[in-house]
Amino acid sequence: MASPLTGPELPRPETTGDGALSPPSSPDTDLPAPTAGITVRAFVLGTLLIPLMVYWVQYTEIVAEGTDLAAMSLIIPALFGLFILICLNGMVSRVAPRWKLTQVELLFIYVMQTISVCISGIGMMQCLVTTLGNGLYSDYAAANGWKDLFYRALPTHLLPDPEVLPRLYRGNSHLSLEYLAGWAGPIAWWTAFIFVLLGSMLCLNVLLRKQWIDNEKLPFPIVYLPLEITRSDPENGPIWRNPLFWFAFMIPVVLESLASLNYLYPSIPALPLKPTTLPNLSAELKQPPWNALGGSLTLGLYPFVIGMIYFLPTDVSFSLWFFYLFSRMEDVVAVATGLRVPGAPPAMARMPYHGEQAAGAFLGFALIGFWTYRKYLAAVFGKAFGEHAYRNVSDENEPCSYRTAVIGFAVGFALLCWFSWAGGMVWWLPVAFFLAFFLYAITYTRARAEAGLPLAYGPAISPHSLVIDVGGSANYDVPSLTMMTYLHWSDYNLRSLVMPHQLEAMKIANSTTGPARMNSRHLFWVILWSTFVGTLSTWWSILSIYYQYGAATGNVNAWRTTIGTIPFRILSDWIKNPVAFEPGRLYGIFAGFGITGALMVLRTRFLWWPFHPVGYILGETNTMGWLWSPTLIGWLIKVLVLRYGGIRLFRCGIPFFIGLVLGDYVISCIWTLLG
Repeated sequence: MASPLTGPELPRPETTGDGALSPPSSPDTDLPAPTAGITVRAFVLGTLLIPLMVYWVQYTEIVAEGTDLAAMSLIIPALFGLFILICLNGMVSRVAPRWKLTQVELLFIYVMQTISVCISGIGMMQCLVTTLGNGLYSDYAAANGWKDLFYRALPTHLLPDPEVLPRLYRGNSHLSLEYLAGWAGPIAWWTAFIFVLLGSMLCLNVLLRKQWIDNEKLPFPIVYLPLEITRSDPENGPIWRNPLFWFAFMIPVVLESLASLNYLYPSIPALPLKPTTLPNLSAELKQPPWNALGGSLTLGLYPFVIGMIYFLPTDVSFSLWFFYLFSRMEDVVAVATGLRVPGAPPAMARMPYHGEQAAGAFLGFALIGFWTYRKYLAAVFGKAFGEHAYRNVSDENEPCSYRTAVIGFAVGFALLCWFSWAGGMVWWLPVAFFLAFFLYAITYTRARAEAGLPLAYGPAISPHSLVIDVGGSANYDVPSLTMMTYLHWSDYNLRSLVMPHQLEAMKIANSTTGPARMNSRHLFWVILWSTFVGTLSTWWSILSIYYQYGAATGNVNAWRTTIGTIPFRILSDWIKNPVAFEPGRLYGIFAGFGITGALMVLRTRFLWWPFHPVGYILGETNTMGWLWSPTLIGWLIKVLVLRYGGIRLFRCGIPFFIGLVLGDYVISCIWTLLG
């Protein structure tokens, strides 16, 4: 990536040669900018908003069956809440300017909402609650014959009292003290687990922050929008005064409103935007080998995706859609060569091992990354342990000292392993699981910092699948498999992984453009506080909703209840049909590891190399299924802008594409609230 082009206007974002944006950094690292901590009013307002936002997410997704508010990288309720606060702030500034919230206060509140809402999402606690209940609920257990399979190995101290479950599934009740008492044990244990897990992630982010943010200057596209809409430029004015912003803002407002009205009243015309209303390029390809595409070439014209792709480096956006199409062609080749036909051996039927390739890529990207900045890590650990050679390494501006981060992660990792051992796992299994989990989390966080996609999935081979399925389920006892089942919710779907939001909060703190920057030490404690309040708010919200509407009734989203049953079906299969270690799957992991390493080396050795490893990493997951076409469109727009207008035209287009993203988010939230 080219060096940042620094311009005379410091509040504007730094722009690289290919138009990639990086929020502004300090012009003189030797003179640290003044910092502002969180104020009492921002802390109180942010805390009060957490249960409100969390309940909105749960009701919308579980009862109203609306938009997945918490699954996006740019958290929808958090951004909508920030937009409303900015609008109210504008009115307050006219009446009582003293009470106007500063940029730092607004962003502290925004960070609190991103952390807490993410915890409440489908990849986190929504799955946890139904998992804890579904395995014990008598109707499900009797129907599936679970009692004879694994009930003797249940970690009962982590599970609710079976007596309080019938009303959870049948509804027509409320979260009384009696029911809450039946959930008190698991609430305490799992709240502690979540706090330690996310605290360990926070410590990891502290150790990696300077390398990724200060040294490599990764673009962090996700943070640019909240920074820009809260910025007040004394020369050019806020973005709200730019007519191009409002023109773009109204495009998704009109298009999404027509689509919603068309859903309610089909006679109203609407422009198709989403895969459900657009043709599928591969739907009619039913003859081999092209039937291997399986309808995977769906089209989508999401305005917010096109807007966000505008802020990515062109090599990243190109690689994202290229490697997705390349992975689909791998399927075609596998069928054409007879590797995936009816009756093929199991090892061949998995070709080309997409899940295993993705797992190897996720492991490789993190491990090879550690090797490339090993000198930096040596300095960090040297400072943490007080080595004389690293006494001049500074960690004063970090969210916490390096010593605290190292000890915090080590203690957190040990506590997570102890939690799993107490649940019945063999001693070494949680060590392998959590090592894989944190390597996946590091890769996912780094990929978000470079690609900034609206949403992203992890590999089909999750960390628990990596150690059990690839390692061979026949090699584990029932208590180990059972406890692993109760960790399924934490890693099967990385869409609600909190670690990227923590690091993006640190980037926001490093990039505020007001007279003072966010105090990083305050940010550390704000993230921990938001984790605690968000977790408790989610327990209250989900349990209240299910006791009122019934988790097994037609009043709620059935998939969110079913997702808590899937881990036990997998567990039943592990016990009934144990499989041995399969070398072929390991070869797929090695292939993904090797390809990722080769792409990383080629990218550093040859400036002309067009392929970014992040594209391969995400191309082998389900991430790009609905996003490849708007990503292609956004990439093409940016290429044309840079080719024919250069950096000057690119900067002129920034308000337009911010408006495109924000307009899509705001109108989606309005229709969600109306719904």
